[in-house]
Amino acid sequence: MRRVVPLAVIAGLGVGATAFAQGQDQDPYAMQEPDVTSAQVLRLPNGASGCDATRSATVRVTPPPGAILGLVRIVVDNRQAARLTGIPRAASATVRIPLSGARLTATAETLGGQRLRVTRVYSDCTRPPDTAPQGPPSGTGGGEG
Repeated sequence: MRRVVPLAVIAGLGVGATAFAQGQDQDPYAMQEPDVTSAQVLRLPNGASGCDATRSATVRVTPPPGAILGLVRIVVDNRQAARLTGIPRAASATVRIPLSGARLTATAETLGGQRLRVTRVYSDCTRPPDTAPQGPPSGTGGGEG
């Protein structure tokens, strides 16, 4: 009889722990959608990876719990580079950036109708760096001698 009581307690604790764990991982489709901002959900890197033939940028999508993105479009110079649908949790997409530079735009729409948009322009790697003159050379100029 003494062994039955501890087993019942352990079983009860196991059921309670399972219910607690399920409550922590709620279904994002069942939650109310929060207000979100573009900067909160869509992240673009500051620069594309180098100036080599495999130049790319990774767009990170991080919707908060309850905000499900029905559609995410990633466009490079007015051409669709990636399309993601039904995103309830963090995701990412890596797209190629031309050496000649490009405008990368990521747009998203939540299932609740909120529209998000971020844009970044990546530099041209085909031109040499700007070598603008720094002003008149020092130590020269007119004067009486």
